[in-house]
This record gives sequence, C-alpha cells and structure tokens, in this order.
Amino acid sequence: MPTDIEISSEVSTPQRQRSPQDRASVSPAAVRVVDSTPFELDFGDDLPQLELCYESWGSLSPARDNTILVCPSFSGHSHANSHPRDPSPGWWEGLIGPGLALDTNRYFVLCPSLLGGACGTTGPRSTDPRTGAAYGETFPTIGVHDIVKAHVRLLNHLRVDRLYAAVGGSLGAMQTLELAIRFPHRVAKVIAFAGTDCTRPYTAAIHHIGRRMIQVGRRAGSRELANEGLRLARELGTLFYRSRTEFNQRFAWQPIRQPQRGAINFEVESYLDYQGLKAVGKFDLDAYSTLSLAMDLHDVWKGNSSREETLAPVSAEFLTVSAEEDHLIPMDEQEELHQLLLSNGKQSHWRVLKSNVGHDSFLVEIKKVSALVSDFLAGALHGQHREAGA
Repeated sequence: MPTDIEISSEVSTPQRQRSPQDRASVSPAAVRVVDSTPFELDFGDDLPQLELCYESWGSLSPARDNTILVCPSFSGHSHANSHPRDPSPGWWEGLIGPGLALDTNRYFVLCPSLLGGACGTTGPRSTDPRTGAAYGETFPTIGVHDIVKAHVRLLNHLRVDRLYAAVGGSLGAMQTLELAIRFPHRVAKVIAFAGTDCTRPYTAAIHHIGRRMIQVGRRAGSRELANEGLRLARELGTLFYRSRTEFNQRFAWQPIRQPQRGAINFEVESYLDYQGLKAVGKFDLDAYSTLSLAMDLHDVWKGNSSREETLAPVSAEFLTVSAEEDHLIPMDEQEELHQLLLSNGKQSHWRVLKSNVGHDSFLVEIKKVSALVSDFLAGALHGQHREAGA
C-alpha cells in the first residue's frame, strides 16, 4: 500500500493555474488523492506520482466490504451521478441512489476518473513534476491495465481490499474484466456491458481513423484543424455508438433545405455536426488519443501462457451484457467470453439488452440496465444462457 499520500476535499493542480476548460471538466464534488509513489506503466514508462480523483455515494461499512466500483466509459468521469455538492446530472444518472439498482442505502458506490483522461486523475493536462509543465503530447502510452492499477491504488488508499462488485460499459467494461482477471482477489462480482476481453482489429481500425483525424490537424500546425479533426473523430465514433436502426427511425430522409454541396442538408448531418461541436468543449485532444489507444491495446490475456492458467485463480461471478446492433464491440465477443468462463468452471451469465440504440444502450436504457444490475446483485439471475433484457 502506498505510504506517501495526501488527500484534499477539492481537486486542485499544483504549479499551474487551471483554465476554465479544466475547471469545467472536474466536478466540485470530486475528491483528490495524491500518491507520490512512482507508478510504473505497462509499456515501459513511468509516472513520478499519481493524482487520483473520485466521487462517492453512500457509506462504507465498518467491514469495508460493501463497495461497488463504477468504471467510466470513454467519455465518462467521476461524476456518474448527482451529488449534494454537485446536483448536476451524472453520466449514469438514475442508476445510483437510495433504492435504485446501485442502492446507496446498502452500498458504498465509488467512481474514479480515468488515468490518462482530463477529469482530475493524472492525464495529459496534469503537471509533470519533473518539468513543471503540463504533460500534453508527452503523456506516455497507457493500457487499460494501467487504468485499473490506478483504481487499485485508490482502493488501497481507502483500505478496501475486496470490492462487492465492479460495473461498467464499453471501456468501463474492459476495466471490470481487467480487475477480475488480473486482480482476482479484489472483486466478488463483475457486470460488464458491451465490453470485451481483448480489442479486435475491426474495433481498433475504427479508433485508428479517429486518431488519424486529430493527427492530420496537428501535423498542419493548426489548433483549429486539430479541433476539426476531433470533431470528425467524434462524428465517426457516433456512427458506431448508435445503430443503423436508430438512425433510420430517428431521422427523416428528406433534405431539410435546398440541397447544396458542403452544406448541412439532412437531419442526420445536423445531429452529427452537433455531436462533433460538443466534443471540442468536452474532450482534450491528448486525452482523447491516449484513451482511444488504451482501448485498442486492451488484452486481459497479455503476458500469460494460456487462458486456462490465467482464469484458474479467478473467483468473481460475471454478468456480461451485449447490446443488440452493437457495431463497435459486437455481441459475439461477449458470448465468446461467457462460454470461455463457463468452460473453465466460472460463474457466468450472459444477457442481451434488447434495444435499437446499439453500443450506447447501457447509457440510454437505464430502466433495463437497472433491472439487470438489481437482479444480478440480488442473486436473482438464473440460468447460464442468453436471455433478452426486460
């Protein structure tokens, strides 16, 4: 357990003044932990210290055995739910609270921001103590395993030896699987929505194009063009976060104006343009690229001689949930993992969330997600095979 730790009730970054964009990215409800123990990364670099930013809801039990870790998705952060110090809606609002699926009358719900992101935990915007300047483009390459190791540092600080459960979607699901498989004694239950055990080439190809869009602008030496690349990367991503069915049902096919080349001619173009514009104020260029690459490098089996040997010490019970029409991480990847867990004697359930939203169903279909989470935590999921979400 790290020994040189300080804690602050508010997030602050030493040695530089935070910009308005920085302040907007960190909830006033966030708590900051500074861990000055060097942090080694999977791909050969290291960080001289960690700033760990988190929010929590509910109370930690005397035995410290009721913690549920919420692992953020790519665009997520510590503000998963509204908080007395920050009443603004969180990115998973409606799942956390008294009597809800993550019942704060029973559980201590903990959500940390992501290593490599831009929301308080050490990332490209953070100050490198060795230079006194922000890391920026020099921030090292990280993997999902590194993100989870940072979560474990936080759990050590809170003296939580074993989680009651870990839950997340997409990149968050990757974190839950890393935790259960790489740190088998740290978690009892895992809920993974639209995740995978290792990123396949098809998904990596999609992310690669998004990063290339940002790089083209940067190589032109223009911040404006780099931001335009970020806009396009987010627009591309949106096509895979949502489904063909939703797009075809949601938007009219007729032009919304007299058609002109280079103009916004259709409702769907207006929607994508809006998503891209939002990304410029919401994402940091370097954090976007860092986390996108971390997802592509994800592989829970990396460095192990066999999957069977890797799974031998794993004790968690798993719920893997697929999204219908998920074109980013298709449901056959969750089914394959489920079958692998079963064949190795692990407790595993697989469910399909019926929705036309696609990959982002875990963020949109809160009632269906809540029902699955509640049933699983209560031990009320029966049978090991595919069943549709209610």
